[in-house]
Amino acid sequence: MKYLMVVSEDKGVIHSLKIILKDYIVEDVLPKEVIRKINERRPFLIFIDTYLNETNPSELIDEILKEDKEIFVIPIISSYDKNAREIFEKNIFDIIEKPFLYEKIHFILKKADKWSEILLKKENPIEIKETKEIKENYENFKNAFFQMVFQSITENFLDIRKTCYEILKILRRYFYFNYITIFLRENEIFKVYSSIGIDEEIREKLKLDFEDPIIKWFLKENKILNLKEHPVCLDIRNLSSLLKFKLAFPLKTFSGKFIGFITIGEKSINEEITNDEIYTISLLSDYLATVFDNFSLYNEINYQKKYQDFLFKNLPAGIIGVDKDCNINILNNYGEEILKVKYDGLKGEKIEKIGSQFADLIRRAFLYGEVVSRKEIEFIPTKSILGISTNIIRNEKGEIVGVVAIFQDLTRIKEIEKKEKEIEKNKFWALVSSKLSHELKNPLVAINTFAQMLPTMYNDVEFREKFSKIVMDEVRKINEIIDWINKIGDTVELKKDVFSIDGFLEDILREKKVEKLYQKDINRLIEGDIIRLKEAFEYIIEFIEHDIGEDRFSIDVEERDKILKIIFIEKGENIKIGEKDEIFVPFSPNLKFSLSTKILLAKRIIESHSEGKLDIEILPFGKKFIICLPIKNG
Repeated sequence: MKYLMVVSEDKGVIHSLKIILKDYIVEDVLPKEVIRKINERRPFLIFIDTYLNETNPSELIDEILKEDKEIFVIPIISSYDKNAREIFEKNIFDIIEKPFLYEKIHFILKKADKWSEILLKKENPIEIKETKEIKENYENFKNAFFQMVFQSITENFLDIRKTCYEILKILRRYFYFNYITIFLRENEIFKVYSSIGIDEEIREKLKLDFEDPIIKWFLKENKILNLKEHPVCLDIRNLSSLLKFKLAFPLKTFSGKFIGFITIGEKSINEEITNDEIYTISLLSDYLATVFDNFSLYNEINYQKKYQDFLFKNLPAGIIGVDKDCNINILNNYGEEILKVKYDGLKGEKIEKIGSQFADLIRRAFLYGEVVSRKEIEFIPTKSILGISTNIIRNEKGEIVGVVAIFQDLTRIKEIEKKEKEIEKNKFWALVSSKLSHELKNPLVAINTFAQMLPTMYNDVEFREKFSKIVMDEVRKINEIIDWINKIGDTVELKKDVFSIDGFLEDILREKKVEKLYQKDINRLIEGDIIRLKEAFEYIIEFIEHDIGEDRFSIDVEERDKILKIIFIEKGENIKIGEKDEIFVPFSPNLKFSLSTKILLAKRIIESHSEGKLDIEILPFGKKFIICLPIKNG
């Protein structure tokens, strides 16, 4: 087994290569130990990661080749930067790019094996010398070729068509090809981006898609198309006659993305295309696939930047930003419109220039790291309702260097919400009306039947006694329904007073023996009708007691944004509810009539108070009733 060396500080690279090269003896070596290890046991081949923390990879390669010129050195590059271009000028055997392909590494090793066999043929040292000279000459030629290619890419990076044309010129200069074409993908179509020797009219008309035979061939075979070696269909032959090509090289990224292909025709001199030249152009194709893919990515990023700039200017929300000194350094067009100000007059000014409300929120973010999300305020200068969110900008050290606020004018939205609530209220009462109709029709069935049959069966004593009892029960049901309808329909009149919520809750806890979850005293004042609120709480507790049976339930309290939340938590399952809205609709088939009506009355009483709200959450086991009441200042 051959001994290979991997020089890298990245455990992922080392581990990956060891897995790929499982049939070889692979040792990972630190950069500072490479020369010593080479002297101890000469490696067949060395992989060198070109990203080393404390070692210059180019200088390390020089040291290795100075120690032993016959070691095959394979740099592992991440991009075609200055560092990589410097390495290409060295007498390296080959190169691989991250993320590397399993097949390419094994191809390089097979090639290295062949060269190793040639170098070991002691019986013909002259031939070896000639072979080495040919190899060295061709390596120098190849390095010069790639240096020109990378220089051209660097100089024309922002213009993909010019880059293609310059690469074709280099190919013609170095290899004397008469006919060359580069096809690149645009969405689902492959177009000619540049060509040499091809009629312009043909070039403009040629547009291939994924159903075209040559594209299908590349996707299926995943290799170079050599018309001398591969039998192909008539359509591909026709395309080859138009483009005058003998070879076609796929442009496929290391991630497997097929982005185009290059076609090569015969030379302008009386020479055949050699295997070394085919290999070089294949290597170039691998590089170009990545480069062109990066072109596309760069253009997409550039487009995204322009798109973001467009969004920033035209986003239907205001954006204002300040630096670490709370000086205004960002304000978009929509923000100017909402705040009725101009950025030109505010740039560099303190945030207080906008108003105390914005200044308070942004200063709090700086001082305490306190941000808000969708906070609603009435902006005093314009009397409009704004929804504001703030966020902190930190540097790499975690220090706050800026704050951004995004805000929106909610005035119109609030008007729409008000109308929607009215619509929802009408829908609710339409649903109540429908269910009420159903409830009333049930007892009317028995009454109507009795009325119809009474004339003919009056003399039947059993019929009269039995059916009259049924009718009386159904009439009682109707009376109950009417009584509860009157209660639901009555206006909720409140006799408001200011009272302590702490004492109010303590009374409920004592009377109902409810478990108390909150620890501290809730010394807060509520403005409301204490009698009606107690009635509402009793209706909720009655509902809970039916649900839990003999079990206990608990009560908790939360406070946020001057709203007190009183939360009843229970684990009952006696009352089966699919959707939470069913609870607040009278005459629900899953609820007793009186329970459904009482819980609706509780909701009406609580929500008759300003900002009061009753909601419910269906838990995996049980239910949670959430009562929200505003805290009275004072």
